[in-house]
Formats: sequence, C-alpha cells, structure tokens
Amino acid sequence: MDNSHSLVSVIVPVYNREKLVTETVASILDQTYRDIEIILVNDGSTDRSLSVIKNLQQQHPNLIRVIDQENQGQTVARNQGIKAARGKYIAFLDSDDLWSPDKLKLQIPLFTEGVGLVYGGVELINENGETTGFDPCDRQIQGHIFPQLLVKNRMTGGSVVVLREALDSVGMFDPEFSAAENWDLWLRICKKYEARLVDTPIVKYRLHQNNMSKDMTLMQDAKRQIMEKHCDRHSPDKLVAQYSKLAEADLFYKLGVHYFSQEQFGKAIVSFLRVIKISPFYEDTPVRLVRSMMGRSVNRILRKFKKTQ
Repeated sequence: MDNSHSLVSVIVPVYNREKLVTETVASILDQTYRDIEIILVNDGSTDRSLSVIKNLQQQHPNLIRVIDQENQGQTVARNQGIKAARGKYIAFLDSDDLWSPDKLKLQIPLFTEGVGLVYGGVELINENGETTGFDPCDRQIQGHIFPQLLVKNRMTGGSVVVLREALDSVGMFDPEFSAAENWDLWLRICKKYEARLVDTPIVKYRLHQNNMSKDMTLMQDAKRQIMEKHCDRHSPDKLVAQYSKLAEADLFYKLGVHYFSQEQFGKAIVSFLRVIKISPFYEDTPVRLVRSMMGRSVNRILRKFKKTQ
C-alpha cells in the first residue's frame, strides 16, 4: 500500500484562540509531508479567532478552509470537520497545541493493510511553550489493542491519525460524551482495526488551567460512561473480560489517588480497598492503602522527609 501521496485532512476546532491558533496552523503548514488540507472550525468564538483564521485562509487558499458555526462544543466542531474532509486520512489537532515537522511523514507509512489508527508520543509544554516533560508511548500498545485500551486512554488526540474508511465504518465522535469522546472513538476503531505507533514525541501538548483532563469529577464520570459502553467483565473473550475488570480497578485507583492527594484518607481507604478486591496488586495500591491508614500527620512527615532527599 503506497500512502506517500495520499491526502491528509487536518481538523482543528477553534474557540477563543486568537493568540495561539496562528502558531498551531504554522506547525501544520511546516509538515515535511506535503499532501494536506487544513479545516479550521470556528466554534462560536467571542474573541478575534474567526478573523485570524480567515486571514490564514486568505494567505493559503489552496490549503486552508474555514467553517464557522455557533458554539456547540469541540465534539460537534470535529464532526463538522470530518464531514467536510476530503482526505484518505483524518488527523486532529487542538488550536493550542503543536506538531513536530516530521509527524505525518513518520505516521502515514505505518498505515498498512488492516491498520485504522496511528498515534505517537507527546512532549508536554506550558503556556509559554516551554517543555515541562514527556509522555512516551508504551511500545507494546499496538496491534489489536482494544482490550488494553479499555483500562485507560493511551492516546493524546493531537497525535492521532485515523483512516477515513474506519470513520465511515464506526462513526464519528459521539456527542453524548461530555468528555472522553476521543477515547470512545479510539475504542470503536480499535475494536475493528489494528493500531500502530510512533514512539517519539510528535505533538506538543500545552498544559494550562483550562485543560479538561484536570477536572476530576468530569473525567471520572466520563470513564464510567466508557465502561458502561465498552467493558464486559463476562465477555467470552478472556482478554476483554480481564481488562474490563482492570478498568474498574483503575477507576477506583484514580479516585483513591485523588482523595489521598486531598488528604481525605477515609475515602482513599475505601477506594483502595475496592481496587484490592478486584486486582490486589494493581499499580502501587497496597502502598497507597498503608499510607492512607497512617493518616495526615504521618504522611505530612513523610512528604517533608522526601523533599529533603
């Protein structure tokens, strides 16, 4: 399968990003893979974003198209972009994040027969664009990864490219999800297709106060929604059954860690005990449970001791 000249449609939902979207678009235009179109979907911005992206369209009329809609959220915006896309492959990028120049050049050749999705590693940056860390890929999470993907979302949306044929088969983003709509779509694709990865950082993900992933209640509710839709602890597929149980363990583990960080040790104990009932040695649950039982005073002493080391 020769993909070297296949069109990639890049969809960028835009909401109040007048100061960042130009840099985001520049990182797409700088791709060494040249067969691209960029679809910018203005989601009812109240700042100058629409004016900025229309100006970009005027500068690159053969590469950039602008869709303007009333504010309906990024899920609807991405779906509008998908409907307008002409490419064999569809890529996604948020309007405050950036791509490395070789991103698509590294990913597109990995779309061999049966592959529906390719993702990659992430470089974390702050509001000023300074690197704060890295989120590498687990090289084992490729191939038929649907069961493993039940436990946690392994893919940052801006790193993902999907086969248009796969979207035609499984559908677009589900607007019923208030969060984790990316994860839901990756699961639907990976249930029918294989996934591949690029294990180097190919997207710069900007961390700031507005990141939805920082809203613990929202993300936990979204995970429950994912579990209700995709998990099956009694599946005849042993891997699906196994990872469905681990998904439940991971839910209570993350709740426990959250309560632990808030020094709500009673709630943390309840959560970690639920993890142990499902998977006794999941992550560092036994250690977390013991620490929670020690209470506030001992844990504050331990934290002070760690800082001095």
